[in-house]
Amino acid sequence: MKRYLLIITLIALALVSCKTQKPTSTLMPPVVINNTDTVIIESTIETTYKPVDVSIELPEQSVYNVTPTDSSHVETDLAFSDAWFADGILHHLIKNKSGQLHGQVLTPSTIERKNTEATKVREIPVPQPYPVEVERELTLLEQIKLASFWYLVVAIILTIGYIFRRPLLKALRKILR
Repeated sequence: MKRYLLIITLIALALVSCKTQKPTSTLMPPVVINNTDTVIIESTIETTYKPVDVSIELPEQSVYNVTPTDSSHVETDLAFSDAWFADGILHHLIKNKSGQLHGQVLTPSTIERKNTEATKVREIPVPQPYPVEVERELTLLEQIKLASFWYLVVAIILTIGYIFRRPLLKALRKILR
């Protein structure tokens, strides 16, 4: 029985292999997300109202009226009026004064300002996966070795435990007492 266990252990040790992973030696080429510049133009229109002095030329006009009443005189900023009674008839004269009429008018003044901001966008490289060529396919024996590794490790541990079961049980009994 011991002979069979020894042969199984040697076969298990012969079939055990380790898998090595090859590190990638080349860096992935970067992918540029954005390589454009952005220009922002902002226009601001400001309108202000300023008072401006305005003068208007007044036209000279005169009106003549005759009525049977007494005399009178009326005057305003723009015109004067005289009325008088002669020969039983009222004479009435209205005449505008010569000159200019002065005043203030609010006029709009528009100013347009352009603010140009140039913003440069940074390029951010992002790695892009690319296909990796495999040198060759694994053989059937290599696939079996890779798949059976942990099963064989457990078998070796159980075999070693079975072979050394009596000394291990004696040591456990001494520890537990």
